[in-house]
Amino acid sequence: MNTVSPALISLILTGVLYLPIAGVILKRRGFQEWATRLLVLYVGASSLWTLGLVFLRPGGLATPAQDVPARVWLYGLLLLAWLFLHLTRAFLRFAGSGWGWWALGAAWIVAAIVLNENWLGLPAVSWAGGHVPPTGVGGLLAWHWSLAFGVAIAGWGAFMGGATLLTARAYHQAQQPLHRNRIKYWAVALGLTASGAVLTPLLAGTAALGSGFHLLGTLCATYAVLTYRQPDVRQVARRTASFLIVTLLTVVIYTAGFLATQALFQSVPAYSPLLAGVTVALVLAVVFAPLLRLAQRLADRVVSGTHYDPSRTLREYSTHISNILDLERLATVALDLIRETMQIQHGTLFVVHEEPGQHVPEGLPKQFLSPPLGHKYSYFRLRDVTGTGKDSPPGALSAASPVADYLRQERRPLTQYDVDLLPRFRENSPAEQGWLASLGADVYVPIYAKGEWIGLLVLGPKTCGDRYFDEDLALLSTLADQTAVALENARLFDDLKVRNTENEQLNQELAVANRELARLDQAKSNFIDIASHELRTPLTQICGYNEILGEMVEEGSLTPDTALQMAQGIHKGAQRLQEIVDLMFDVSQLDTETLILNLSHTQVSLTVHQVVESWARALEERRQTLVVEGLESLPALTADGKRLVQVFSHLVQNAIKYTPDGGHIRITGRLLNGVTEPRRLRPQEQAVEIVVADTGIGIAPDDLGRIFDKFYRAGDVMFHSTGKTKFKGAGPGLGLTIARGIVEAHGGRVWAESLGYDEQTRPGSQFHVVLPVQPHRLESAGLETFIAAVRANTEQINVTV
Repeated sequence: MNTVSPALISLILTGVLYLPIAGVILKRRGFQEWATRLLVLYVGASSLWTLGLVFLRPGGLATPAQDVPARVWLYGLLLLAWLFLHLTRAFLRFAGSGWGWWALGAAWIVAAIVLNENWLGLPAVSWAGGHVPPTGVGGLLAWHWSLAFGVAIAGWGAFMGGATLLTARAYHQAQQPLHRNRIKYWAVALGLTASGAVLTPLLAGTAALGSGFHLLGTLCATYAVLTYRQPDVRQVARRTASFLIVTLLTVVIYTAGFLATQALFQSVPAYSPLLAGVTVALVLAVVFAPLLRLAQRLADRVVSGTHYDPSRTLREYSTHISNILDLERLATVALDLIRETMQIQHGTLFVVHEEPGQHVPEGLPKQFLSPPLGHKYSYFRLRDVTGTGKDSPPGALSAASPVADYLRQERRPLTQYDVDLLPRFRENSPAEQGWLASLGADVYVPIYAKGEWIGLLVLGPKTCGDRYFDEDLALLSTLADQTAVALENARLFDDLKVRNTENEQLNQELAVANRELARLDQAKSNFIDIASHELRTPLTQICGYNEILGEMVEEGSLTPDTALQMAQGIHKGAQRLQEIVDLMFDVSQLDTETLILNLSHTQVSLTVHQVVESWARALEERRQTLVVEGLESLPALTADGKRLVQVFSHLVQNAIKYTPDGGHIRITGRLLNGVTEPRRLRPQEQAVEIVVADTGIGIAPDDLGRIFDKFYRAGDVMFHSTGKTKFKGAGPGLGLTIARGIVEAHGGRVWAESLGYDEQTRPGSQFHVVLPVQPHRLESAGLETFIAAVRANTEQINVTV
């Protein structure tokens, strides 16, 4: 009568036990996640593989040919290792689909099948000799079987080795203790699974033991996948060590007490065991119980790593922060106390401000970018008031963010481990995830005052490498409640300081504005004085000639020569009036950005020579010498030639007026390149620089930046002259303003340089004009120039009407 061995029963029971494991997985997680789908597949394959091991032993439930169960064991071993590798990738959340490993595993399994089935027609040579072994166990030693066995074992080693490397890599990259603790459970599952495979070789007779290890590894992997927060491995080991130490101390003390009492009472004549026992019990009850509690506390503190007293911490914390109004000092003191108490590497206190309105911070999830009609966004702005050991950037959380929703609704600490793993936080925007990752935090503790979220404690990892246990989080919640009142007062005080600072800044800006208004008022007065003086002189001339002309006509004394002289005087006055009006109109066009440029190829040398010729008579009257050098070699510009004539005419006129009689004026030019002049030009841009230098009285340093302002002139405003070239004669104060506007309209720059103002030493001045050869700003003027021209012509028509 054949009997079933206990080993076979064990294998069958082990294979059947995988079914309820698969049921638990499907009930708790279903098929929604990739890791659970792989786990169910792995559990099913493990069940079939374990039941297939039954046929590897003589006396099994069935007796097919020995090569069939060998194939089941061989292919199953390789398949399970392949699945476990991908299950490891899914559990550790490595990026990427892993198609390379899928393809490699499939190719490896196909290679093992091809070799084992001898589809390549390899010679059937046994290890012992050169003949084909008989069918049976000896047949398993054929050449193709040996080669297939080697390929399968190599594949199993590659896949399990890959899972080991991925686990080690993930553990090394994980910074948070909770993530490392989770990976430790997977490492245990990996070790048990590998041991189960090693203990189930074909002929070792340890299939039952190996299947048991494989079942334990599967159970551990299932627990790691299905359980979100596993017990801390280090804490369990510490508590176990603490329990063993206390138990050992108890045994030693009790034993020593009984032995000492027995030795003491034996020397007493009337020795009574009952009395000795009662005495020992009384002494131990009075003395030993407190000693035992003290020893247990010491053991817990040394072994378990608890180094603080929560009650004492709360008292010290409340005492230190109660009277602090300065926000930065409050944050520094609070974080220092928490860091020293819990041995935390770094921490940050953020002040939270809710910002309602339509503004949408960058990086919000797509579902928040199209709100219902009339919906207003709001978000929380987090401002770092201090950093202890780590600088933390400010951030923003949408009111619809899962993190903000948790902190507002739950009002209890949130760990980064929760943010990384819980499905609730998968909708976090990339911007928020990146900001949270940049903080390097382990736990976030919200601070509430009067139902309002006002602050956030962001705490980094502990220096000892431990996680934040439940008692730590409870203490942090209490400390956050203690901080709320002090933080609210400090925040109000800080807001008051900010308002005071803003008021001071507004007062300063108001004072600057008042000074600017005073300057503008003075400029207006100067303009009225200058304009009245400049316009009065030609008007007086016109009126004077007109009256004389009228009187001579009435008297009949008007001769043709006299009439011609009168007409020339009137024409000269009218021409001066026209020049002043044209200057004011040009300034108006510059202010309204309606100045029209008629671009064409312009030679700088011809333009400058035209200007010099127009001032030849003035130079002769003032006995001044003007020299032009270096302009002939300059390239042609794309510019408005007439406007450039205006520019250099104003500069030459300015040089004539502020250079004494007999002085010298020099105009030079050179070619600039953006490669050699990176401070002045864009890369690869070409420009010409023309310098108008004189030997005049110079310009004071304070006036260098103001001489291009409208109606500005140094010295007495009322010192005017109708002569346009008289020494130190002043005009309307618009020439340099127009010159700068025209140059900048061409995309160039103009500035003045001088060693100072001195009528005795005459340091002179230099006016630099830089004009691009091909103006960048005007390359695509087109329609804008046309619109500006139409606008300017319309204004001219309105003025004429």
